[in-house]
Amino acid sequence: MDKLRYISLHTIGAAVFIFVLNFFILGTGLQTAVIWAIGFAAFAFLLARQHTRR
Repeated sequence: MDKLRYISLHTIGAAVFIFVLNFFILGTGLQTAVIWAIGFAAFAFLLARQHTRR
């Protein structure tokens, strides 16, 4: 359960960070910010999953 929690927090944290960075700080549109957030969340998920398998 600890691994699932780590992966989830890593994924959600990356998505929220990129969304806030894009939408509020850089001033991009909502659609662009969401697309970037989903992309970074996918990479964060894969990275966290790879780290928990070691």
